[in-house]
Amino acid sequence: MKRSILSAAIVAAVSPAVADEAPGTSPDSATLEPVQVTATRLSQTVDEALASVTVIDREEIERLQPRQFTDLVEGRAGVSVSSAGPFGKQSSVRLRGTESDHHLMLIDGVRMGSATTGGASWQFLPPEEIDRVEIVRGPRTSIYGSDAIGGVTQVFSRAGREGPPRVNAFLGAGSFSTWEAGIGVAGGTGRTDYSLSVSMFDTEGIDVQDDVGDDDPDGYDNTSLAGKVAHRLDNGIELFGNVLYSEGESEFDSTEGDDYTDFVHAAIRAGFRMPVTSRWDTEISVSHSRDENDRYIDGNFSSQYDTRRDSVDWLNEIALTDRLLLTAGLDAREDRIDVDDPDFLGGEEYEETSRYNVAAYALIQADLGNHLLEGSLRHDDNEHFGDETTGQVAWGLQATDALRLRASYGTAFKAPTFNDLYHPDVGFFRGNPDLVPEESETFELGARYSASLAYVDVAVFETRVDDLITGFPMPENVDEARIRGLELEGGHDLGPWNSRVSLTLLDAEDRDTGNELARRAPVSARFDLDRQFGDFSVGGTILARSRSYDRGDNETRLSGYGTMNLRAAYALDPEWTVEGSLTNVFDRDYETQAGYNNPGRAAFVKLRYQQQR
Repeated sequence: MKRSILSAAIVAAVSPAVADEAPGTSPDSATLEPVQVTATRLSQTVDEALASVTVIDREEIERLQPRQFTDLVEGRAGVSVSSAGPFGKQSSVRLRGTESDHHLMLIDGVRMGSATTGGASWQFLPPEEIDRVEIVRGPRTSIYGSDAIGGVTQVFSRAGREGPPRVNAFLGAGSFSTWEAGIGVAGGTGRTDYSLSVSMFDTEGIDVQDDVGDDDPDGYDNTSLAGKVAHRLDNGIELFGNVLYSEGESEFDSTEGDDYTDFVHAAIRAGFRMPVTSRWDTEISVSHSRDENDRYIDGNFSSQYDTRRDSVDWLNEIALTDRLLLTAGLDAREDRIDVDDPDFLGGEEYEETSRYNVAAYALIQADLGNHLLEGSLRHDDNEHFGDETTGQVAWGLQATDALRLRASYGTAFKAPTFNDLYHPDVGFFRGNPDLVPEESETFELGARYSASLAYVDVAVFETRVDDLITGFPMPENVDEARIRGLELEGGHDLGPWNSRVSLTLLDAEDRDTGNELARRAPVSARFDLDRQFGDFSVGGTILARSRSYDRGDNETRLSGYGTMNLRAAYALDPEWTVEGSLTNVFDRDYETQAGYNNPGRAAFVKLRYQQQR
């Protein structure tokens, strides 16, 4: 059974070299068979995982030249994005037709998200600080707890590796008075790996709403700091720490005045790992995350919705035999909110402003030659809603050297948010302390074919979600949803050519009304194609999405659309590269959320420096 010593969060924190090139693989196969750590908390290649997994590495990130994080994931298999405009505006990233708050975000092993709304702040992730992204589609609650009904996306910041310090820097500018800049250093000794970088992004943006507020562009700025360090002692103990911190301002339309949100988005983690025996490794870590939003209307303070989360994790990897691997752990976290909304709440306060969750989980994997079995079980004890137990089983068959078949069944749940439970009674809305968690079960069949230079992955699934939370003036557990889908993903790296293709077919239905779930397109696709000509490269991305509905009543229709983005890069020498992109080439008008504009045709250029060893 091919496994590294420890788990997902461990590798995420300090070992980017593992993801860059797995031991014993060629550069081509490393590109197409990347190592991922999110599906099971164990380091394994995507081909070995009994789940639908997409990995976006640093090489692909630089090739795609994204302006915002959602540019990287939009249109990928099983992924749909809707937003209230571009550049730092509220964004929802859905997996497999589930809600955005059914999609768990991790940053270097740190759990992120707002405890009041339940959703994660995808719009504040800085692409330049990201080393890779792992998207695991399908339930992962039996490993990570609440919020992973649709799946998990983990973002890894950059890290150092053994070698002398290397400086990297970039400077870019483009349409909408956009500019960006950053500088970093990374390296390592025989004992210590380190990295530190800072980046800035600033844009005047576009007017996101035509008939609301003023006609001025709604800008966005983000300043981010990222750092990682790992130090190995003589006794085998390894100490590690990482931080990704972003703060800035995002404007929006509300009045004719100055309307904006000040935000802080941060993930901090530290801990140690050590071998207990030759077959048992353990890790203990503590983490802290922040999702803070202070809203200003016409330049005056309007509201504050801040979430702070503290967590402690104990993770163990035990090789019971050469073919039987056990991963088990405990985790505990406390969520705290600080809410001040004088106009909306009328002086009222939330009934509760903190709650804890304690959990134990175990994952066992059995390698039976051509067959691989996995089973996981997790028990959560939550201060508010009590106990919740979830589980998952998966089976894989290595049918040929290149073809693996898989099947899985899993249960998951989503805990009610602080707004759902404790929101003060403001007349037209109030919390309901009697709510129970939303629960789901998912069936999946999949197959992955991997040759030396190409791969194809296909999956069909059905998810049923019960006790969906909805309703005004008081939320209730009333709705049921059934989501069926087919996902196709493939790619190849053949000589100078590189391609990736994704297709998603989705049938997402509210079982009570028969309506389609809001903002779920029945068909979506993405195609990336790039070609290298020596020091020069060109490429493009085509995105297509069919019509959908903005609300659950299916009365407001969002038209389907297709866009094309073009890009090019030229290596001036081994250290300097100039990049350029033209987005929305045909200047399409489209909306992913009713009433909110997206950018028209736009051009950007960037000069990048990477010091060579």
